[in-house]
Amino acid sequence: MSIEILEEYVPVFPKPSYMVVGIPDAGLVGVIATEYLIEKLGLKEFATLYAPGLLPPISHVKGGIAKSPIKLYHGNNLLVFHSWIAIPSEALYPISREIVKIAKKYGISRIISITGLPIEDRLNANTINAYWIGNSEEIAQEMEKINLMKKFGDGYIAGPYAPLLIEAKKENVNNFTIVVESFLDLPDPEASALALSILSKYIGFNISVDELMQEAEEIREKIKGLMAQTKAELPRYASGKPMTYA
Repeated sequence: MSIEILEEYVPVFPKPSYMVVGIPDAGLVGVIATEYLIEKLGLKEFATLYAPGLLPPISHVKGGIAKSPIKLYHGNNLLVFHSWIAIPSEALYPISREIVKIAKKYGISRIISITGLPIEDRLNANTINAYWIGNSEEIAQEMEKINLMKKFGDGYIAGPYAPLLIEAKKENVNNFTIVVESFLDLPDPEASALALSILSKYIGFNISVDELMQEAEEIREKIKGLMAQTKAELPRYASGKPMTYA
């Protein structure tokens, strides 16, 4: 069950460069964020991923043209890995290893993942929190220093981004995950907006999330099919809240 990356061309990235990963999971926080990033920064598609033995038989159709639902985009010092399908749990480790291979091939400085952390009574939450999870002491020290998010603390992370943290560490590639409180099985553009605000401050680019907030309901309607497909995988994904003990 091989994984194939079909490149239309090979982009060159300046240093430092960053890979942002958006894979459907809780609240579709990551995939909404990367879709918005691609659109607003005018990132260019340069490659697609094929894994017929690992992924469900789904194609992404845009403008009447069917393509792989997993694509790679680039622009300036950004490489974006963007999936329009929920990845089955048995495919997560192979896909994670491929993401790390791509990062190493292009000399990426940091892999940055974006995910949701389901919380109770999300509907009535006036504010939501963001946490970081890193895969190295170097990342942990950096996150503490810049202080853009809270430390996740003790708990667990499961689903698409858990194996990526481990596989990246094995290959000495720095990876951290932006974890934002969210709905579980409803698209959460507001959580994505917070993640993008943090990401833009970290990397140093300007992006307005006003439209993302204004178009929240339209976005939810547009991607309800993806949420339904992701919801089927969610029982096999789970993320633990930060735990503290008195």
